[in-house]
Amino acid sequence: MYLNIKQQAGSALVVAIFVIVVIFGLLLAMSRLLQSSSESVVYEVLGTRALFAAQSGLELAATELFPLSEPTANCPDNPVTYWFAGEGLHQCRAWVTCRPSGSSAEEQLELDGRSGHLFHLTSIGQCRSLADWSQPSCQSNELCTSRTVQMEVGL
Repeated sequence: MYLNIKQQAGSALVVAIFVIVVIFGLLLAMSRLLQSSSESVVYEVLGTRALFAAQSGLELAATELFPLSEPTANCPDNPVTYWFAGEGLHQCRAWVTCRPSGSSAEEQLELDGRSGHLFHLTSIGQCRSLADWSQPSCQSNELCTSRTVQMEVGL
């Protein structure tokens, strides 16, 4: 019982199509994995930059809260927004709020016979991949991150 060559024609075509479909599926899975991996790296970088923007906002607010030339500290009534133009934070901003912690005796500081008050600073660092700050919220085609840092300082 010998097989005829005409009966075997086309079997290699079925195997070739199967191999092509399997390789295409593997390539598609690898491309999705690579895309999600690169997106997570971008989120990590933007998140780190947002953390640094929040910390920089706290430092700027602390220098304005305790100027070297004045003995008293004044907390601004409204939140302050700092826009960064440097190379590392050029698509980031920090939104800083300040509030006195209170005037009760437990919340007052005593140092060398002088009394002072505690201030609570909250800084929200935000970074966007497109830096379109005219839009109030993150758009569907951009990546946005936000980090919040708090500090309590006193004088």
